[in-house]
Amino acid sequence: MRRCSLKYGISSVALSALILLTACGKVDLTMNGKDDSSVAQTTAPITTTTTQTTVATPPPVEEFIPDDSFVKCEAAICYNLTKGEIIYEKNADEKVYPASLTKLLTALTAINYTAPEYVYYVGSEIGLVQPDSSMAWLYEGTYINRNGILTAMLAPSGNDAAYVIAVNVARKIYGDHLTDREAADYFGVLMNDYAKYLGAENSNFVVPDGYHTDEHYTTPKDMLKIAIASAQSETICNITKEPSPLVYDEYGNWLSWNNGNILLEDTTIPYNVYGLKNGYTDEAGFCFIGLAEMDGTTIITLTFDNYIPNRYADTKKLFDLGFDIYDEERDYYYVPEETEEEE
Repeated sequence: MRRCSLKYGISSVALSALILLTACGKVDLTMNGKDDSSVAQTTAPITTTTTQTTVATPPPVEEFIPDDSFVKCEAAICYNLTKGEIIYEKNADEKVYPASLTKLLTALTAINYTAPEYVYYVGSEIGLVQPDSSMAWLYEGTYINRNGILTAMLAPSGNDAAYVIAVNVARKIYGDHLTDREAADYFGVLMNDYAKYLGAENSNFVVPDGYHTDEHYTTPKDMLKIAIASAQSETICNITKEPSPLVYDEYGNWLSWNNGNILLEDTTIPYNVYGLKNGYTDEAGFCFIGLAEMDGTTIITLTFDNYIPNRYADTKKLFDLGFDIYDEERDYYYVPEETEEEE
């Protein structure tokens, strides 16, 4: 008996049959020997359908352009210091009263003429301060260095500190023979010279503290130039960013004041606030110059002639606009009951 060898995997008979069928041109690959034509008759033909999908074009996003009603103050500016461009302005060329915002120019003038180690003497010039002024409560006969006296002026908005600065600087430049009143007036000349140096063309400064007089005025665009110089001053920013700065006089006595800028401790905002100055008189209304930074961008805001509940609300709107996070649905003017120290 002959066996089919498993070594080759197929018998010679089967191989012959396969060759024969192939040679005839047809191999039955159906199950049970059925013709595959019967399958074709019961199976629907396969067709290819091309479907065109139409993608709806989204409507264009309407750009938000704030108008004069965007803020409630009478005049305002939002300025991108990083890019050097104005983002928003309202009545920016109009005449306004700067109130205690003046003290930024007073500080810049003092920095220009006196070094950090320069010692200021608190003298009788504090008698020039109007009785209803905001005060640092400096004592006559004491000495305090430059940055200390700047802090006494900028943090509690001390009008007495502003006059100490004015008289000391003027006497340093023009001589000790000047009376208190003369020295204060000469300092006004120095302030105006420095303001013009910064590019302020439509301003006139006559007092170092900003206490109202009709001859003491500016414009928002002029104050922006002063604000830019202040924002670029490390000395000023180191003072205005502190909620409760502490300094020592030349006798070792410590002095501390609360900064009136409530945004310094506002935990609801995503940016870092570094200043700069608030102000108020009846004629000027509530004013504020703000400085904040977020993600490498620095924004300066200026608001003039406002009501007290809106001063910081307007500022937040301007900051959010500057940082491109303004929310049209948010009510910026809803503020929980809180107190604010007026100047």
